[in-house]
Amino acid sequence: MSCSGNCSSCGSDCQKQPLRHPNITGAILGQFMMEMAHRSKQNATGEITEDVMDEMDRKTMNWLGATFSGQNGQFEIDPDWYPVGVAGNLRMKLGNELAQAAGGKLPDDNATLIFSAMAVFMAEVYDTLAAVTKKGIEPLGEVPAPELLALLKRWTEILVGYELKWRDPSEEKTAEEKEDTQKENA
Repeated sequence: MSCSGNCSSCGSDCQKQPLRHPNITGAILGQFMMEMAHRSKQNATGEITEDVMDEMDRKTMNWLGATFSGQNGQFEIDPDWYPVGVAGNLRMKLGNELAQAAGGKLPDDNATLIFSAMAVFMAEVYDTLAAVTKKGIEPLGEVPAPELLALLKRWTEILVGYELKWRDPSEEKTAEEKEDTQKENA
């Protein structure tokens, strides 16, 4: 029997989203970044304790580590990329940072390296949130802070293995304004 594209009950893998697609990886990272920003704000206002925040962060890191190690059945996995390719890319792009985070030596095991990388990702998110907040910028306002967008782009590129063409929302607005001005002057 061939697949007709209506597979909600057939049990096939054809509806799985391809993890290596930058829109999927970016959406995953972006969602967790928003959740981390929300947790950070809740912790700062006393709505949640450090222990609760640590537990939520541990669950986040484990989910991300398992996912980008190719161990999450929710996604279509490129077997050449997960975990060997992504681990190699992490070693190449973040070797020094990952070695420092692991006590001076890079983990030999690909999955362990990927889990360590997710801890570094999360630390960078929290550091960026703190820096942006200190500047008086709302991290996730109408348009996310440029620092968070840059972090999202960087980690998406690292995890998918290639450079992305990235549209800065503020540049789009400027282009639209220029176009409107040109129409008015014509």
